[in-house]
Amino acid sequence: MPSSLKSAIGPHGKIRRHMMKAIGAMGLVSLSLFASDGRAESTPASKMFPDTTQALITLPDTPKFLELWNKTQLGKLAIDDKLVSFWETQRKELQSRFSDAGWQMSLQVEDLEYLSAGQTTLGWIARTGEKPYSIGLVIDIGDNTTEADKFLKRVDQQLKERKAQVKTWEDGGVKVTQYFVPSPSDEARILESNYAIHGGQLIATDDTATMKELLAAQSGNRSGALADSPLYQDALSKVKGDGPAEVEYFVRPIGIAKLLRSISGKPPKNQQDLIKLLEEQGFDAIRCAIGHVHFNESDFDVFHHGFVKLEKPIKPSVEILDFPNVEKLEPPVWLNKDSALVLGFSWNLKDAFPKFEHIVDAYVGEDTFAAMMEGMRDDPQGPQIDITKEILPYISTEFFLSTEIVKPVTPESKRSLVLLKLNDPDKKLNRVVDRYGSNETISTPEDYQGYRIWSFKNEEEVEVELDFGGPKTDANAGNANQTDEPLLEQYAISIVEGYFVFGSDTDLIKELIDRVKSAPKESEFNKQADVQRARSTMEAISGGSPVSALQIDRTDKSFEMQYELFREGKLNASRSILAAVLDRLLDPKHKNREQEQKLKGDTLPPFDSIRGYFMPAGSVIRTEEDGWSIQSYVLRKEEK
Repeated sequence: MPSSLKSAIGPHGKIRRHMMKAIGAMGLVSLSLFASDGRAESTPASKMFPDTTQALITLPDTPKFLELWNKTQLGKLAIDDKLVSFWETQRKELQSRFSDAGWQMSLQVEDLEYLSAGQTTLGWIARTGEKPYSIGLVIDIGDNTTEADKFLKRVDQQLKERKAQVKTWEDGGVKVTQYFVPSPSDEARILESNYAIHGGQLIATDDTATMKELLAAQSGNRSGALADSPLYQDALSKVKGDGPAEVEYFVRPIGIAKLLRSISGKPPKNQQDLIKLLEEQGFDAIRCAIGHVHFNESDFDVFHHGFVKLEKPIKPSVEILDFPNVEKLEPPVWLNKDSALVLGFSWNLKDAFPKFEHIVDAYVGEDTFAAMMEGMRDDPQGPQIDITKEILPYISTEFFLSTEIVKPVTPESKRSLVLLKLNDPDKKLNRVVDRYGSNETISTPEDYQGYRIWSFKNEEEVEVELDFGGPKTDANAGNANQTDEPLLEQYAISIVEGYFVFGSDTDLIKELIDRVKSAPKESEFNKQADVQRARSTMEAISGGSPVSALQIDRTDKSFEMQYELFREGKLNASRSILAAVLDRLLDPKHKNREQEQKLKGDTLPPFDSIRGYFMPAGSVIRTEEDGWSIQSYVLRKEEK
């Protein structure tokens, strides 16, 4: 592995999706009015965009990006003949969706190959006033005048067919063409776009002020540039030194969440504003994420080095993000050899747990957390469990999550196991778990091979009003019309070989117990060839240093369920433990689950015909004093 990659990380199994979104977002934009005045040396994107930029994605050398991306397995998949029909049928739908977000979509992904002679940048900018955000796109076009002329004629025709109103204006002698186009989904909503060519660059924005700012910034002398921000400089220092990158990004998490919600035009109704809640609780201390992505280096198809910046001091709520580095994170040897994704992480839950009080009270209502803890401990009708004394002292910091995909693929095919390693040689927690299970009316005990499993199933959803005797708060009132549905409709728990086991169903835990009873000395999961490749690479990257998280993703297994459900139009119905919890919090009335899948996948080939494109992937995360360093990768296909 070259030294330039020993400190890098990537979006592992999800890289294809992120790459395609990045390319598509930068590509599907209508542009107009080309007049080449010669290629000037590019000003770095971070010097053109302001410090109010909430997200910035840059391809420093677009021709090289396209060349190397097309050599990766995921790049080859994107242009596979078997997917041509799918991309063609989905193009109009994708264009409509981007247009609803404020862009006119006439530029196609393949146009970048002919238009961009260098840097391509897309940025989302926070603004004050009536419009809370703007979007800017800058493409170095150099001397690609012939192709640009052809492209612009096509764009002009397409926009006029969409009833665009056109006018021109000037800024410092630079001619700008401005379009006002009705939104495809709501003709009463008018979308603005401004396009200009100057200094060998094509600039497109969705408002006039941003166009003026970017034109002025071409000199690289703008005041208040992102590049001059101490935050940006400090974060960038964490990922520098790994050589030229094919993709560079910078994101402010809270800021981009606000901006994307503003674009969607759908503020929260009758429920807590989670973005506002997180900001008030101090999670804006997670100031930014920054990273570099590389293609086709050493043994990697994709390699990414990222850093998440945490600014201290932090509020108590943020202290739940306590992920200490540990010498070794090794899942138990009885893990299923067919596991699709395995995540191991270190979390100091003992100290983090009390800090949840601030978040729970802010979300549900003041003193709710304390009332819940007191109820668990003192209610004569309850389990009478003192969490701080009977549970927290006996848990370690090691957590593992394993995901399996059961065939044939259905919305219920994803099965998940959460394993928490215990420090409980006297098995005191076994009695606590039995006490909890016995008190629940929806629970059923089952003894299997010497282990007790408690299964929990809500046969029907019943409306229950929680009343802890306190005053009604605004938060309570805001949730008055919501039912107190369970976070999960079905799950099972047990304690097996020193681990607290939380599973999506009883059968999954029984299968785990069967593997335990076979008394394996070595991990069958670790013996799998693709797992061995991912692990050996991970160990080389970490260099034996302590880490706070590791992940192995067998993408040819982990992507199959979503892909096949997408083909069948059933993706919105897919369920998992995490999806169910998020669904309860963010979509309490299950509207998303019941919605029809909008993008159609019926022209896609069966997954088996493209399985060979999906390579093993992995991630390594290390906690640092001021954040988290992330390294991940997708391996290159082995030569036969």
